[in-house]
Amino acid sequence: MRSWRDRLVAGLFAVCLAALPVSADEQENTQNIQKVNTQVDLSGYVASLQKKIQKSWVPPEVIEQGHAVVIFKLDRDGNVIHSYIKESSGNNLYDISAMESIQKSSPFASFPEGYNKETLTMQYVFNSSVVSKDCIRELIEKADRYVNSNNQLALKYIDEAINTIQGDPSAYFLYARRHKINKLLGNNEESANDLAESKRLKALYDTQRINKCKEALLAEETPFAYFTLANAYELAGDIDNALYNIDKAISMTDLNHSYKRYRAEIIMRSGK
Repeated sequence: MRSWRDRLVAGLFAVCLAALPVSADEQENTQNIQKVNTQVDLSGYVASLQKKIQKSWVPPEVIEQGHAVVIFKLDRDGNVIHSYIKESSGNNLYDISAMESIQKSSPFASFPEGYNKETLTMQYVFNSSVVSKDCIRELIEKADRYVNSNNQLALKYIDEAINTIQGDPSAYFLYARRHKINKLLGNNEESANDLAESKRLKALYDTQRINKCKEALLAEETPFAYFTLANAYELAGDIDNALYNIDKAISMTDLNHSYKRYRAEIIMRSGK
């Protein structure tokens, strides 16, 4: 199921080696986190942090592309003492998955010898895409570029993308794109067929996503596991099961502000 959709995980984007307090001002102005202590080689330490975060992060299968930036501060023993989202992906589940991976990775290794400051503030960039093959991504970008200006050419490129990954349920969004292009071209029958195929594939994809979240929940019953399952159910249009699972997540932890906010969003979107 992963094949062409293997996630692309970016590495540590910037390192701060100054013992700086994390404040609202720091979120507004991040100049200070670019300071580097050139007297201590932290490349090995940074690489070990990167490896641990990558191992713990499972990008949620909810959006075609994702990008989030997390700032986190460590004490000398490698414990995360503060973290926050510097750049949001715009997707609640994606942001929380990024924050969860930082917390799951804690504690990291103790500071390397020679680094004598009490804290270390780091910035980590999370990037992922359901389209990991460069050729597919290029075809989609070309198709999007020509929509409205040259719809025949846009159709040609999206056809190539679909033919390359045909049969994979997660390709449903490509059929949705082609549906819109065909509609612009006046190809009403083809447009209707594409819309039907997009819905069929999405139903399969939703089922796969729900089953995968259930497997993760069986492996480890955590608030976040219930949260991801709730999101999978919401995306499938099953609001009752979405609310049931988010309520389970809320009941399992006092740190449930994000979960409560997501519950309110489910109700607002569903009109319940």
